[in-house]
Amino acid sequence: MKLERLKSAVLFCLVLISIVLTTQIWLNMPIEGIFIMSKEPDENINLLLSSNNDKASFIKPNKLIINNNGSHTLLLNQTEVSMIYDRILEDTRNMVIAALEAFEGIDIEKHEYEYIEKLRAGQTIELQLPFSYDYKLLTDILSIEDPKWQGIEHIDAILVGYFSNNLYLVDKGNNCIFELKSKFLKSSIRSMVDIIYNSRPYSYIFLSEVDHERYSDKVFIPVNITDHSMWKLSSYPESQGYTPENIAAIFFKDKDPSTLRSIEDSEGNIVYTDGEKQGIRISKSGLIEYVNYQTTLENSNSKFTLLDAVNIATNFVNNNLGFPKDSYISSIEQETLNNELYRCLIRYNYRYEGIPIVNYDINMDNPIEVEIVNGEVKRYRRIVKNIRITEEEKILKNPLEIIDILFVRLNHYKNIDMDDIRIKDMYMSYFEYGRDIPTSMIPVWVVEIEGDFKDTGKYILNAESGVILYEPY
Repeated sequence: MKLERLKSAVLFCLVLISIVLTTQIWLNMPIEGIFIMSKEPDENINLLLSSNNDKASFIKPNKLIINNNGSHTLLLNQTEVSMIYDRILEDTRNMVIAALEAFEGIDIEKHEYEYIEKLRAGQTIELQLPFSYDYKLLTDILSIEDPKWQGIEHIDAILVGYFSNNLYLVDKGNNCIFELKSKFLKSSIRSMVDIIYNSRPYSYIFLSEVDHERYSDKVFIPVNITDHSMWKLSSYPESQGYTPENIAAIFFKDKDPSTLRSIEDSEGNIVYTDGEKQGIRISKSGLIEYVNYQTTLENSNSKFTLLDAVNIATNFVNNNLGFPKDSYISSIEQETLNNELYRCLIRYNYRYEGIPIVNYDINMDNPIEVEIVNGEVKRYRRIVKNIRITEEEKILKNPLEIIDILFVRLNHYKNIDMDDIRIKDMYMSYFEYGRDIPTSMIPVWVVEIEGDFKDTGKYILNAESGVILYEPY
């Protein structure tokens, strides 16, 4: 009996030591380069996930910002910190669900939008969403059946105080922030932030804090990126992993492939059709397009909601080639007729090591699009790439130099008054450059310009040289 007790005590001590050592490893784990990719990721990383993705997994921020008493940093969903990134998203999602489902025990206070300056000066994590979510749609996607606090209309961003566990829902269009607090709201975000700051992350700044007339509060750049670099990538169309017959079989599951009609044009693009309802076009560039011929844009008696549209789109993509890794809903457009939804266009984007992808075809810079009409998929387009790393690194130019180059272009060459130029957003991306296969993907700065002149929109500049690769016309 004494021997068994001794064994148990020794086993307990070993487990305790293991926990302590594991925690210490996490806390001392070096994550240099965590916010600008400098380490070589797995060359054989598989972009495609399994085809059973839940719709709630596509609610992701385009920027996850950590505010710490006036200092700021950006957390990218990179392989080496993906567990931390996912844990923060999961805890935030659970807090939103708990707060909006609660019948009691939640205090809510409404602030003016300017209150965000105080939140950023404090200790918060900030999830900036890709677009303004309709409140009902967001709660429906999160499966909140009877959400409280019906005064909230839209959600542009979500903040969490990682010491207080207070939750903040930002409705920028209505110039307000809703603060929800309760002793029942819990998270592990504080410990995740401690791990990140133990690694000495890069410092960032909101340029609106310097000049709010020139920059929107979305413009968030690193303070100093001297000597930092990003890998140049190469990409192949995902269609190269299949034969055209394989792709056709995916879309025409209830058809014998030998019964399909196929046509190949002079450029090597192939069209398959069943001659009745459906057709697909497989382009050499990697663009895959599906069309349902029988669905019309005319209104019908069938009714469907935005949630129905998200469900339909999610299921359709899951069943037809699947989603790339780190996919998220980037925008939703809707059209109504007689106050009823009849058309919806849902766009998805994806990221490589936390950096979004911009395709060579700027019109398809959201690589997956699903158009739903009267509750059916009318059109489905995707141009997804399998990405490989090269051995070539690109030194990044300071974002302030990029801004200066763009100002010279607009002011000197296009005669636009400097006072009329406002930068709406600025962020890093990978941009396909050239049409050869494999295609090069180079790091770029994407700068969104707004103002009362025709040359507004997205400008894409080589992050190494500052050369303007694309501008709106």
